Amino acid sequence: MNAANSFSKQMKQLLVEKKSKLTIYIIGVLWIAVMMQIAVNTLLRPESNILEAFVGTNSEVSSFELEMAADYGTDYLSEEDKKELILYMAGQIGLEVDKEITVNRNGDESEVYAEKKGKNAETLLKVVSIQKENTDGLPEINHYLMINLKLYKDMESALKYHDLLKKVFGKLNASDIQTTMQLCSNYEGKLSLDNMNKIADSMIANLEGKIAYDNRKENLFTIYAYSGLLDEYVTSLGTKINIHVAINYDEDTDTTNVYLGTPVINGGY
Repeated sequence: MNAANSFSKQMKQLLVEKKSKLTIYIIGVLWIAVMMQIAVNTLLRPESNILEAFVGTNSEVSSFELEMAADYGTDYLSEEDKKELILYMAGQIGLEVDKEITVNRNGDESEVYAEKKGKNAETLLKVVSIQKENTDGLPEINHYLMINLKLYKDMESALKYHDLLKKVFGKLNASDIQTTMQLCSNYEGKLSLDNMNKIADSMIANLEGKIAYDNRKENLFTIYAYSGLLDEYVTSLGTKINIHVAINYDEDTDTTNVYLGTPVINGGY
C-alpha cells in the first residue's frame, strides 16, 4: 500500500514537473514571437509608411509643405555656378523654370533662387551663401541648398518628392540634410476647445507621440510632442521634439486652421 502511494506521488510530481516545463516553454515561445514581431516592425518598417502615417493623420488636408535644406560646403561658387545649380535641381525634380533666376544680396549674405507657382503646387529652389569667419579668423563663405515644395492637391506625391529630393542632394554630395514637413487643414467656423483637443490628440496618437509641452487655450493652442516614428528632432530644454501641433481661428474667413509639423512648424500660424 505504501509502495503504491509512493509510486502515485512520484507520478503526480513528474506530471507537475512536465506541466511546468511545458508552461515555461510555451511562455518562452510566445515571448520570442513578440520580440521578433517588435524587431520586424522596428527594423523593417519602410520609411514611406512613416510618412504615410504623417500624411494620413487628417483626411481634410488643404496643403502639404515639404522643405529640405543642406550644407553645400565652402568651395568657390560664382553667380553662374549657383544658377547652374538651381537649373540642375529643377531638372532633377522635373520642374521647368519659366522666369529668370533671381539674385539678392544683403551684406554678408546672398541668395540665388527660382520659384514657380501654380494652381496645385508652389516650388522654391534656392542657393544661400553666408560669409563668416572660420576657426582661423579668416573670412569664409558657406553655401546652403534649399528646396521648398507646397502641394494643394495629390498629397500622396509628397512621399515621392521626399525620396527624390534626398537623392538630388545625395548626387550633389550635400551634407547635414534637414527636413521639415507640415500640413494644414481648414475647418468651417470656430471649433470648440473640446474639438481642438480631440483633433490634436488624435493626430499625436496616430504618430505614437508623447506630449512634451502644451498650451491648450482657444487663443493660443499649441502642442509639442516626440515620436520614435520620425527620425529628425530638435531639442528644447533637454527634451526631444519632432511633432508640433497648432490651431487658430481666422475671423476674416471664419475658418479654424489646424497645423501639424515635424520637427516644428515653419513660419507663423
